[in-house]
Amino acid sequence: MTSCVDPFVSLIAACRELGLTSADDATVRRPHHGVDEFRFSNFVDDARRLTALAGDIAHAIGMSSVLDDQSPADWSGRSGRAAGGVLRSVGAGLADLSRNLNDGAAATAQAAIVLDGILGRHRGVLDLVSTPRLSGFDLDALPAALNSGTLSPHALRGEIQARLEYAETAGVTASDSIREVLTEVATAWAAQVGSDGELALADMQ
Repeated sequence: MTSCVDPFVSLIAACRELGLTSADDATVRRPHHGVDEFRFSNFVDDARRLTALAGDIAHAIGMSSVLDDQSPADWSGRSGRAAGGVLRSVGAGLADLSRNLNDGAAATAQAAIVLDGILGRHRGVLDLVSTPRLSGFDLDALPAALNSGTLSPHALRGEIQARLEYAETAGVTASDSIREVLTEVATAWAAQVGSDGELALADMQ
């Protein structure tokens, strides 16, 4: 399974071979676990399905209203009274379901937009820190520049450490933000069903 941080891990590994950092792969990857574990595409699919389902329910309510309007006002007999009761019951139930589903679907769709922004910013940071050019030299040219004294190892170590810290902050922030957004979505759905039960979205609880 590929990781969002793979290019940065490769860069740091190359720098480690040159003696410019002691950071190991596990340390580099750790802050980004929450991003790697989150299945954003599944979450977006859920949001779309929920929105479509809310539309289907709204359409069903419209059809129920049409049927109710077309029903004879003076139905008689046990079957007639039962049919009228079912229509009224179904209409009321669908109205509640539609309202709850609309609110939950809206919260999920909004969360997908927010999460897209969070992941985009995280991806931008990783693209920046993974650039294989340090202190004006391409990665392949670093050994010669170091051996010739053109580059100071101390300056390179400072730049690499700054990249590590920047990437770590971005990973922790993105992972924490994902958890917070998912918690808000779960709370929104729990409010609709009147329960504090677990919510499973995109294979995450």
